[in-house]
Amino acid sequence: MIVVSAVAAPMMPQCHRQRYRQRDRGGAAILRAIMRETGDDALAQHLATLQERYAAALAASGYDALILGAGCEEHYFLDDQGPPFRPNPCLAQWFPAAAHPGACLAWRPGEHPVAVLLQIEDYWRLPPEPPGTPWDRHIEFRFVREPDEIESALPAWPGRVARVGPPGQWPDAAASADLNPPALLDALHYPRAVKTDWEVARIRDATRAAVAGHRAVASAFADGASEFEMLLAFQSAARQTAAELPYPAIIAGDRNAATLHYQHYRRDAAPARSLLVDAGCQSLGYASDITRSYARPAEPEFARLIAGLERLQQALCKRVAPGLPFARLHHAAHVLLGQLLEREGLVRAPAEAIVATGVTRLFFPHGLGHLLGLQVHDVGGQLASADGRRLKPPEVYPKLRLLRELAPGFVLTIEPGLYFIDSLLRELRRHELGPRVDWSRIERLRDCGGIRIEDNLLVTGDGAINLTREAFAAADEAG
Repeated sequence: MIVVSAVAAPMMPQCHRQRYRQRDRGGAAILRAIMRETGDDALAQHLATLQERYAAALAASGYDALILGAGCEEHYFLDDQGPPFRPNPCLAQWFPAAAHPGACLAWRPGEHPVAVLLQIEDYWRLPPEPPGTPWDRHIEFRFVREPDEIESALPAWPGRVARVGPPGQWPDAAASADLNPPALLDALHYPRAVKTDWEVARIRDATRAAVAGHRAVASAFADGASEFEMLLAFQSAARQTAAELPYPAIIAGDRNAATLHYQHYRRDAAPARSLLVDAGCQSLGYASDITRSYARPAEPEFARLIAGLERLQQALCKRVAPGLPFARLHHAAHVLLGQLLEREGLVRAPAEAIVATGVTRLFFPHGLGHLLGLQVHDVGGQLASADGRRLKPPEVYPKLRLLRELAPGFVLTIEPGLYFIDSLLRELRRHELGPRVDWSRIERLRDCGGIRIEDNLLVTGDGAINLTREAFAAADEAG
């Protein structure tokens, strides 16, 4: 029997007793295809790195072993249907295709990882496939037929065992200090910023899929498609369902682009004058996150701003290098945006004053970027160290998701924006520089909503690789 503080073998939650519904976000067939391309070496090194990190985290937080739970399916209120299942990313990092409802992975330093998967005999849903080689060289897989058998199939290791996962999977352990202990989570989240070669390969896969989708959206926009039709074009070209996307695709025409996370899809056929598309894909749980902006020929002024922001964004990408505090790069984005606003004559004031008085924050109200990986907004960006100490954000930028110094292996987004948001424009009218704003031009540009350009970069030992531009270039060359 597993010892989990005073709580051992927690009762299986009711959600696992309901009819098992398989929602496969990876699948053994996809895993086998990827392994044919990448071989076993990258996977073996990835799992060895995880074991090193987890051993250090367990030792630092006073635990002997841990169990990772994928979580369980949730249902809508008074319904037998629910949202797509999203597994615990900590478990998915070890074995993506094991991340099905009820799945667990147990590990103790010096032992072989053990994964327990639920394989109910069911003619309603397809159960998980046995993963096969090469995964079974590194992880022992055990399969059970009933949810109540999962706990007894886990190794009975002595000592102090932590559990990491959604509390609903272990309701009897909900009050235990050994369920999701903060010290252990911090120690796991801090090194997750540095991606293994295996993880970078998955993000590259996700990037290639998203680039195919973005190219299809650009073509559909040129043909006058609606937001809804462009969404379908993205998913078809990317070959991913809505449930597989790492986040709901943002397809925002005209003024809708002024809503940063616009969540609707207009179905009318009236062609938009401008478009902002923020859409990514996933590969075995690892995400890409790409944004592009477009304008029709009838909007030359807005097109000129897009070109200006494109140059600004690429200048920032060229500055990405190890040792650079990300908050400093975020401030550099505001300096460059201030220069763009002055150069375009939208604010008739020196760029220094535009930045110092906070005007740029009214045109660019979000962070420059974030870590990217198993989660679109990946964890650990505000940690100073594995012991949980937090970095203090700059007073003028209090909500940045990423505050750390960049290091080799980080994958992050660079996504400056320039928006014409009604509520912030009202604030700008009351600002001391409000009289220096060219309001007639702002009013025209307001109809186009806003601009965002976003790439995903891998930090290297002496700079960075732009994974997004690399994928676009390859797609352009292939035709």
